[in-house]
Amino acid sequence: MTQKIFSFLFLLVSLTLLGVLGCGSDAEKPEPPEKPTTPEPMVSNEELLGTFDVVSINDEPPLAFINADEPDEEDRPKININHFYYDFTADGSWTLNLDFEMVDFPEDPHREDPEMAGKVKTVGAWSGSYNIRDSVLSLIKQETDMDITAVPQDFLEKTLGAKDAEARQELINEFNDHLFTEFQTTVITIAADTINLESIGTPKAKMVLMKQ
Repeated sequence: MTQKIFSFLFLLVSLTLLGVLGCGSDAEKPEPPEKPTTPEPMVSNEELLGTFDVVSINDEPPLAFINADEPDEEDRPKININHFYYDFTADGSWTLNLDFEMVDFPEDPHREDPEMAGKVKTVGAWSGSYNIRDSVLSLIKQETDMDITAVPQDFLEKTLGAKDAEARQELINEFNDHLFTEFQTTVITIAADTINLESIGTPKAKMVLMKQ
C-alpha cells in the first residue's frame, strides 16, 4: 500500500514539473524574426545616360550662388540662363555645358537703356569621368574651359572694377566651391526623368536634374 501511494505521489510531482517546464518554454519562446526589408534598387550607368538640365541647386535657382554675396535682391544683377546641362555618355565620361548672361547691373548707369546697358556673357564647359557604385555617383573633373565676354568691352573694368582675368577666376572659384566640390561624390536617385543628387558629408548639398 505504501509503495502504491509513493508511486502515485511520484507520478503527480512529475506531471506538475512537466507542466511548469512546459509553461516556461512557451513564455521564453523567441518572437519570429521580422521579414527582411527589400533594399532600394541600385542605380546603373545605363539609367544615367543622356542629357540632363540643371533644375535647382539646394532648392534654389541653379546659379543663385553667383549672387549669394549680395544679401539684397535689388543689388544683384539678373541672370538669364541659355543652357545649363550635364551630358553622361556610355564610355564613362561627362560634360557640363553652361551659357548664361548677367544683365541689369545696379552699378550700370545705363541699366535702363536697352541699347547701352552692359552685360556679361559666360560660356563654360567642364568634362571628366564618372562611375556609379552602390547608388553613389562619383565625378572626376579633368578639363575646364570658361570664356567671359563683356558688352561693351570695357564694361567689367570701368563699371564693375574688375579685369577679365580676375572675373574669370572668381567665377571658376564659385563653380569649384558650390558645384564641383560639393557634388563630387553624391547619393543618386532616379525617378522617371528626374535625377536627385545629395552630397555625402555635412552640410548636405542637393541638386535636381531633369532629362531633356
